[in-house]
Amino acid sequence: MSNKIFSVFLGAVIWLVSGSLVNAQEPIAIIGHGSMFDHEGKQIKATPEFIEQAQNYYISELSTRLQPAQLKKFNAERTRFLNVPKRESNPGGQEPDRQAALIINSALIDWLIKETSLADAGEMQGKNNLIKAKLQKRLFSPEVGSPYTVPRELADVLAHKTPN
Repeated sequence: MSNKIFSVFLGAVIWLVSGSLVNAQEPIAIIGHGSMFDHEGKQIKATPEFIEQAQNYYISELSTRLQPAQLKKFNAERTRFLNVPKRESNPGGQEPDRQAALIINSALIDWLIKETSLADAGEMQGKNNLIKAKLQKRLFSPEVGSPYTVPRELADVLAHKTPN
């Protein structure tokens, strides 16, 4: 299917579901073929700025659905991730690099998806998985497009391992 036909088809699908499933403020209306599309069916470029804005939207929206006890757990999880560079093995550590910060956001969104009751949890997980796939390549200069390796300590925390 050509890109133009796909975009027209996608626009029709978005229009059909826009009244019930897709929030007009949501940054990513739909995903398909490894791409993200807006509410007009236009493909979205996965820039660092867009990814950060989309992640902030999803974190904000999902966290409002948490009960007080869940919100407390979420804040503890967020702190656990954000304290990675400050561990004893790296005293005075730097803040996570910008790409690592986006990976942390994706992990937080995964946590929120598991903790909240969403009718469209699979759709939301798909959007987050696509963002995570985009984060496997460097988004920041000077090596844009080259493979990105998550710092070891962050990888351990993401895997729920205790750092050395």
